[in-house]
Amino acid sequence: MAADGNHVTVLTTNARRVSDFWQPSTSEAPSLPAHEVLDGVVVERLQLIHPWPAPYRFGLLRRAGLWLHLCRLPAGLVRPAQQHLSRWMPPLRGLSNALRQWGPEVDLIHADDSSWDGLLLAAATAARRYRKPLVVRPLMHLGNAWVQSHHAMAHQVSVYRDAAAVLALSQREAAAIEALGISPQRIHIIRMGVEPEIPVSPETLDTAGFRREHAVGGPIVAFVGANTYDKGAFALAEAVIQLNLEGLPLDLVCAGPQGEGLRAFLQQQPSEVQAVVRDRVHILGIVDEVTKHRLLGACNLFALPSQVDTFGIVFLEAWLHSKPVRQRWRNS
Repeated sequence: MAADGNHVTVLTTNARRVSDFWQPSTSEAPSLPAHEVLDGVVVERLQLIHPWPAPYRFGLLRRAGLWLHLCRLPAGLVRPAQQHLSRWMPPLRGLSNALRQWGPEVDLIHADDSSWDGLLLAAATAARRYRKPLVVRPLMHLGNAWVQSHHAMAHQVSVYRDAAAVLALSQREAAAIEALGISPQRIHIIRMGVEPEIPVSPETLDTAGFRREHAVGGPIVAFVGANTYDKGAFALAEAVIQLNLEGLPLDLVCAGPQGEGLRAFLQQQPSEVQAVVRDRVHILGIVDEVTKHRLLGACNLFALPSQVDTFGIVFLEAWLHSKPVRQRWRNS
């Protein structure tokens, strides 16, 4: 858009990692600038704040809102309390001022990922104040009741009902949104897609080189996404370890954020499996697009046994490389 001559401003935060939302960053990297221009795009970063008792405040307030939802009290009672709690989801300095500055100038307000309910409600408030159409893409996670409640609390549902449109990624998500009392006429399925060509040249892809760089000679199971329990990284690591112990040698290569949580989980495993962990589980952390496609090109199987995803676009990216895909749906 900027290359076409449009004025583009991105309003974001100074977070480098997900954990920065609830605790001060421990990164040794310099702080991100509050204002900069990247390739013609103006980037404005709002500062995250961490009031006492950080890092516990974020989790405590989140659980309080979910507890109100799961108690099944009347929505009219819990909605005001959840709206109040959402002010710290995430705790941003200057969000209201930024929306007052930009709200009158835009033609449409789009709220993405309703689990960040503070941003969702801020967007809804700005849409009402400046009489702009609001489009919401909840990105609902469709696991058990606890997982679904992150997107189905009373104050979130009230925003969906008032929105001009609610976007779903799949028929399953659309059905879950409609079950919350949202008119099906307002729900639009915008399916995921990728360009039909691998965006990396064969020379750059160099899958044999990727294997050499990571000292992997046999079959590779690839995982791309947040390295968390809900995404299935822990279960997949356990499965790969067990298969190795049973005599089937294969390597797991994980790419994505929150690798420190997976490392901590693996360090807690029994001593007799630590050699397998050391030799067969590779945690790359956050990688660039080229490295991601090199991994997908080099692997023998892509697995994302997530309990929560609506639909992962990385499935399509793995299919671009003609790789078999293993996923998991959980309906209860």
